Amino acid sequence: MKRPVIAVAACVLLWGLFTVGSPMLKEHNESFPDTFNDVVLKERVKTFPTAAEAPESGDGEGRFVLPGWVPEDATEVKVKIETTGNAELIRFDLGDTPLDPGELKKCRAGGFVEGPKLRASWFTAEPEEGDGRADCSEMYEFRVLEKGGQVFAWSNGNYAGE
Repeated sequence: MKRPVIAVAACVLLWGLFTVGSPMLKEHNESFPDTFNDVVLKERVKTFPTAAEAPESGDGEGRFVLPGWVPEDATEVKVKIETTGNAELIRFDLGDTPLDPGELKKCRAGGFVEGPKLRASWFTAEPEEGDGRADCSEMYEFRVLEKGGQVFAWSNGNYAGE
C-alpha cells in the first residue's frame, strides 16, 4: 500500500516543481538543446552575430528569418520563437544603419498594444502596454522599441492582415 502512495506523492511533487520551475526555465533557455526546448518548453532560441548571417527566406529555417526592417549591419541578434504558436521576440544592437521608421508599415487597426507574451533573460527592455511602434509589414504584427542603440521587437502571434 505504501508504494502507490509514494508514487502518487512523487508525481505530485514533480508536477509542482515543473509548474513552478517552467517559467524560470523558459526565461533562461538559450543554452538548452533544441529538442528539450521544442518538446518541453515549446520555444526555441537562436543567436546570430549579425543580421546578415540570419537565415534568408527559403533556407529551411523560415521561423528565424528576420523582418525586412532589421538593418543588415545589426549585431548580437537574438530570436526566440514559440514552437506551438506564432509569438516571437527579437533583440539586436544597431550598427551604423539606424532603424528606419519608414520601413514599419502601419497596422490597419492600429496594431496590438500588449507587452510580450514570451520572456527571455536577454530581452531586458521590459516593455509595457502601448510601448514601441506597431509594424504590420510582415505576416504577424510586431511592436518595435528602440532603447539606447538596442532594438527590442515582439509579436504575440496576431496576424497583420491587409
